Amino acid sequence: MTTRHLVDPELAAVLDMFPALNLTTESLSQVRASLKELSTETRVDLPDFPAISVSERYIPGPQGAPDVRVLVYQPSNVSTPLPVILWIHGGGYVLGAPEQEDLQVKNLVSMVGCAAISVDYRLAPETPYPGPIEDCSAALKWLYTHAGELGVDTTRIAIGGGSA
Repeated sequence: MTTRHLVDPELAAVLDMFPALNLTTESLSQVRASLKELSTETRVDLPDFPAISVSERYIPGPQGAPDVRVLVYQPSNVSTPLPVILWIHGGGYVLGAPEQEDLQVKNLVSMVGCAAISVDYRLAPETPYPGPIEDCSAALKWLYTHAGELGVDTTRIAIGGGSA
């Protein structure tokens, strides 16, 4: 069954840029590689955001799990404490990485004047449910407990993302 007929004709050309997703255990690694390549190809001529610093951190994961990688986006031209968003990239907990939504997060940080923490949660099926969600929960806990260090306001935390 296809739902292509439901797509606005003006958006169909954009949809054609994405590879068809036929997710099976056998095809998953190839689909991931194709999406990563597509993400890399579309990074040409991106706007520069000199007032936003991005750092990579490894924070404690859920009990018994590995550390979780996060990207921390902090604007340098806004006074603290800042509102902050915990960003959960799209991909249905099966695909993707924080880098795929870097431009979207930087635009948000720039327009709103907030900080952002983007979670590189473990992917299923290698990490079955609830592992990816627990990684996001661990990131939220870390964000809250390190708010002072990050210059963020614990009363202004939002959670969102590409399809979260």
